[in-house]
Amino acid sequence: MKHWEVEYEGNHIRIEWNGSATFNFQTPIQGQWVDYYCFTCYGIDSDQEALEHAMQVLEDEYVE
Repeated sequence: MKHWEVEYEGNHIRIEWNGSATFNFQTPIQGQWVDYYCFTCYGIDSDQEALEHAMQVLEDEYVE
């Protein structure tokens, strides 16, 4: 698993990627990262591409 921690619209969010096709957006609750939004995207070849795609989904589909 790969993950990135970002600030988005004043919220601390962790983007988790399984290195293949599955992404999770997570929020910290009582010291634990908890999934609140999941999606799948095929054909991603690099960490950079994964992060860019996830950030685009975050902007397009942001769910708090």
